[in-house]
Amino acid sequence: MNQNTRNKLFKSACIPIRILIIVLLVLFAKYEMFRLIAAVLCLIVSATFSVKYFNKDMVGGFGGVAWWANNRPKHAILYLATGILLLLEFEWAGYVLIADVLLGIYSYSFKEAVGDIEEFKDTLSVL
Repeated sequence: MNQNTRNKLFKSACIPIRILIIVLLVLFAKYEMFRLIAAVLCLIVSATFSVKYFNKDMVGGFGGVAWWANNRPKHAILYLATGILLLLEFEWAGYVLIADVLLGIYSYSFKEAVGDIEEFKDTLSVL
């Protein structure tokens, strides 16, 4: 899969799915069984981010280089906090993951801006 396709998937799948997770948590965290299942899933996601970071796994979710690999500890902490808060029966725990979405959007925007700057510098060096 090429980088352009991965970028489209990030914008059309990754971010919307993360927003959907937040919406589901906010709507259904009042139900104990949902909260427990969601907490376990959040803890698994946190562990996965951590393992991939410590193993220096540079492959992202869509098969390319994980340009956001250095953010994995931040994602892990946010999912860990959400999982723990759900286990402690905080129905608002899903709101913590808004920071996860914002981190992803910021990181992507920064990556794209740096790429544009590099392209601009390359065109200047040709002149």
